Amino acid sequence: MVRSSLQRTPWPVVAAFLLPSFFAFFIFLVIPIFAAVGISLTNFSGGSNFKFIGLTNYINAFKSSDFLKYLLNTFNFTFWTVVFQLLLGFVLALILNDRLFGRNAYRGIMFLPNVLSSIAVGLIFSLILDSQNGPVNQFLVSAGIPAPLWLAGVKTALPTIIMVTVWQNFGYYMVLFLGGLQTINVALYEAASIDGAGPVQRFFAVTLPGLSPIIFFSVTIAIIRAFQVFDQIFVMTGGQLGGGPAGATTVLVFDIYKNGFAQFRFGYAAAGSVVLLIIILAVTIIQQQGQKKWVTYETV
Repeated sequence: MVRSSLQRTPWPVVAAFLLPSFFAFFIFLVIPIFAAVGISLTNFSGGSNFKFIGLTNYINAFKSSDFLKYLLNTFNFTFWTVVFQLLLGFVLALILNDRLFGRNAYRGIMFLPNVLSSIAVGLIFSLILDSQNGPVNQFLVSAGIPAPLWLAGVKTALPTIIMVTVWQNFGYYMVLFLGGLQTINVALYEAASIDGAGPVQRFFAVTLPGLSPIIFFSVTIAIIRAFQVFDQIFVMTGGQLGGGPAGATTVLVFDIYKNGFAQFRFGYAAAGSVVLLIIILAVTIIQQQGQKKWVTYETV
């Protein structure tokens, strides 16, 4: 009887690999979570006088119209950025997967914004889309077209940041989809063609099932990253006191930052961070359970 490689591995070697991972998990994940939960149950504001107040911070948060507005902004930002990033990345991956002249150059150009700093991108677009002196509005005015307020408008500020975020990040998902497309067995397309399947039928019968693991991964990562957005909001809406105009671009992470590091309401900010953690965890669990019905991991 042949013993498995795992059974032949000495326990000291196994421990040498597992213990660092265990300690890293405990130090960088478990302890911060418990600390955030503990602080959220107090009125801690940076001084030595703080007391346990139970769920008061959570109750005050969900009674606050501002908090609910910021939560809605977060969901709006997440929904639209995830949809447009994945859709644009998917369409471009399908196009650039064909044998086009200069496709490698196009791939590099499309991916380039993703390697740029979010701070730099935010600053550049803040100047380009300035409602008064920005080159975009100056061109529109010279052409006789009404110039949008962009970041200065209540109704246009959040869509503007969504547009910039999509522009910067869609290339990342394009590369993921390109990698997935190149792993699909060409014989499956040939077999589908022999069976009389047209391009649309091959797309739904071969391409989508073959890409389903990549789509699942991309959706999960995109949602988590969107819920954690901060850099663009901070840079493009006025820094520490930004999130405007009139809170139109304030999302949950930025609200946590303002309460914690501008107003020193650490207990209330910790409560917001716990709410964000619960939301992300719930979305991830729902996706993990739902993927069993549509993600195909079998390869032929």
